[in-house]
Amino acid sequence: MTPRLSVVIASVNGLGCILECLEKLEALPERGQMEILVMDRRTDDTARTIAERFPWVTLETGLTGKSIPELRWIGMRAARGEWVAVIEDHCLVTPNWASEILRFSNSPYGVVGGPVENGSRERILDWAFFLAEYGPAMPPLPQGETEMVPGNNAAYRRKVLPLEEPAWATLWESFLQKELRRRVIRIFLNPTMLVYHKKSFRLGEMLEQRFLYSRSFAAMRARRMTAAERLLYTSASLLLPGLLLWRIVRCVVSKSRNLRELLFALPAVLLFVLSWGVGEMAGYLAGAGGSLERVE
Repeated sequence: MTPRLSVVIASVNGLGCILECLEKLEALPERGQMEILVMDRRTDDTARTIAERFPWVTLETGLTGKSIPELRWIGMRAARGEWVAVIEDHCLVTPNWASEILRFSNSPYGVVGGPVENGSRERILDWAFFLAEYGPAMPPLPQGETEMVPGNNAAYRRKVLPLEEPAWATLWESFLQKELRRRVIRIFLNPTMLVYHKKSFRLGEMLEQRFLYSRSFAAMRARRMTAAERLLYTSASLLLPGLLLWRIVRCVVSKSRNLRELLFALPAVLLFVLSWGVGEMAGYLAGAGGSLERVE
């Protein structure tokens, strides 16, 4: 039977994250209508343990060195469902998550996405990462047509994905969604399609990952820039930390949620946005430099 929903997961963070992710998917009432595809680049026992505990998962191994966009692209191409959803290996779906995707089967929308809530709530450092990275995706969010949805909680009609165009395998999901909009594919934000982001960070790890992602993102943007444009964006990166900090604070305050957590997390948030700015500067100035393959 052809599944109605395929879920693609890039396995990069190890068993401490992905086991709970798969347990939540296994418990969904719609699991019989779904296929789960795990693209694993780990070199430890992650794949073996997944195969033993979740034999119903489609598991692709031997992908060491692949970037997260490449892993997702491999999974998308292998997917058979009408809808192809993408989540991270440390995201936990809620009980109505799949049904909130499938109810759009007869809608005019080609992409559906939902909010991201914090699942690591004990440590201030984890709050700093969440509020800085996912503040705009944090509930409450308005329902309706939009320009973009969170890349770690998005479902695409398989027929709208440019799966025969390999260039998209090396780009983050924001570039893909922008291209789909250019092709007049409509995107819908569904505030009841919720996932929890559950991952804890050490300070050095958090700053390194933000730097790597920002560098890879800026390098992608710079591919079509002239030398003068790259220089302009490199210079503008000096202003980025201040702008980002203002946006983060404004976003959290506007939602009237987690204000206490933001207050205590501000020093770490400041370090986060500084790493963000330096990463983008490096990407515009010197290219990706292998950063994409190291993002987790």
